[in-house]
Amino acid sequence: MVSLKRPTRELSLKARIITILVVLLVAVSMVEAVATALLSRRHIDDLMDSHLQGAAVWLSVGKVGTLGNKGPPQHSVDGFVGQVWERGNSVPTDNTDPEVVFDRNAPAGFSVEHIGRRGYRIYTLRRDDGAVTWQVGQPLAFRQRVAAQSAIESLLPSLVRIPLVWIAIVLVVNAAFAPLVRASAEAEAVGVGRLRPLEISHVPKEVRPFTDSINRMIARVQQGIEAEKRFVADAAHELRTPIAAIQLRVDNLANAPDEASRVERVQDLRDALSRSATTIRQLLELARADARLEDANLAPVDVRELIQRLVADLLPLADAQKIDLGVKRFEPAQVRAREGELRMALRNLIENALRYTPAGGCIDIEVFEEGQHAIVRVTDTGPGIPEASLERVFDRFYRLGTSGADGSGLGLSIVKSVITKYHGAVVLANRRDSGSGLIATTTLPRAA
Repeated sequence: MVSLKRPTRELSLKARIITILVVLLVAVSMVEAVATALLSRRHIDDLMDSHLQGAAVWLSVGKVGTLGNKGPPQHSVDGFVGQVWERGNSVPTDNTDPEVVFDRNAPAGFSVEHIGRRGYRIYTLRRDDGAVTWQVGQPLAFRQRVAAQSAIESLLPSLVRIPLVWIAIVLVVNAAFAPLVRASAEAEAVGVGRLRPLEISHVPKEVRPFTDSINRMIARVQQGIEAEKRFVADAAHELRTPIAAIQLRVDNLANAPDEASRVERVQDLRDALSRSATTIRQLLELARADARLEDANLAPVDVRELIQRLVADLLPLADAQKIDLGVKRFEPAQVRAREGELRMALRNLIENALRYTPAGGCIDIEVFEEGQHAIVRVTDTGPGIPEASLERVFDRFYRLGTSGADGSGLGLSIVKSVITKYHGAVVLANRRDSGSGLIATTTLPRAA
């Protein structure tokens, strides 16, 4: 059974920022509005209490008429109801609203009293002897209506500010992200046929490290593609000659006049095939050597044991060429590397010495540690290399014109690529002691 699930759409960074800012804006505005409403109501209550107290004082000096006309509280100023009580009377001497009678025994000062279905805020004022009592009341509904109206008026600025700030947030965030949108459009246009660095002059400073890393990545990709192009071109050029040689030898074999010529030409064909196979193998090794180094694939490698196995493998070839291949200095040494690549590089180094050392010559290998480095040194008794060519021999497909040895010109290039990738160095120097020869020294960081 196949379950169909709708893909979840994730919010973009811009949408998240806008959403968060708008939510914070609404939350802060709501808190501000509630606080403003509460403070406004409190101020209105305090103000009305002050008016209520003042009206009672005004009433005590005989200004009953200032509270408004006789009648319901809606016809009096601020909804006030004023009453004057004299000792011994059961009804008020003066009352601005005959339908409302307060409790004359209410405590002095402010109190709340419910008459029928209406609530009143009352201020009671008495003389010291209690002969006269003045009371001024105000309907709670009137006070609540005025407080609600004041709260609504205080909320209006917040209600207007929320959409305006909302629009401002969207505009500001869009303007801030505009350089990133342009950089994204430029990044979309990047491809194998169009590897150009992103224009980062308009990118915000906070995003500059990210765009710089993208530009460095583009530069690395461009270098890799250029290296691959050069490698393919060089490989095609280099394989053209051995393939032509094989074709020529096949034609010669087909035209052999007798059995002896045929046997000789078969051997020539086999030699040509062997050289082509060696060239192809070294091209593949060079491609592996150029591959990017991944630290996760590194492991400790015992260089002494690796050289021991290489000498054992190459000893039959050295014996066939009557070359004395041996170890002169053999001390423990460890590096962090991929063993296959390191073996490939050191094998090419030794094979190069075998290729150029004449019969009866000698090749000495040294393995030791010096400071923080592991060193492998190969010394031969070959013809050496002209001083002007000591660096050029590391170039791909470079061959010494004076050498009669048969090679592809890739061996030392492979050595250089591998050793450099592991942050090491390889140095060639002609021997300065008695006789001719070459000293090849590779230096690699020692394993901790």
